[in-house]
Amino acid sequence: MAMIEDAHKSLIEEVGLCYVATATNDGVPNVSPKGSIMVVDEDHLAFADIMSPGSRANLEQNKRVAIFVCKPEKFQGFQFKGTAELSKEGPIFDQLEAAVKKKGVKQPIQNAVKIKVEEVRKLGG
Repeated sequence: MAMIEDAHKSLIEEVGLCYVATATNDGVPNVSPKGSIMVVDEDHLAFADIMSPGSRANLEQNKRVAIFVCKPEKFQGFQFKGTAELSKEGPIFDQLEAAVKKKGVKQPIQNAVKIKVEEVRKLGG
């Protein structure tokens, strides 16, 4: 069964912004906004690690992640939970790098972060 449905994909494409929550092995949390969220396939999301030393450090020791995408004015959104994988090259890295450059971001991408979505929760209606 696909974890990422058309409604999820539509909202991600419309909003274009998410909030990524990570934590150290000791449970110290970090939340960071990401403007590069994209759907890879029916089970994976990805975003660019550009200037996120806290998120990166957390993901290097604890791969668990939560991603929240919402339209607050409509009280609509989704939370995606899963496991992250960082990579410094490959097709997803290249795709994220091109998308970020197109938005005018000058800082280089440090990693592509690919998330295997294991749980989805809906916010509102």
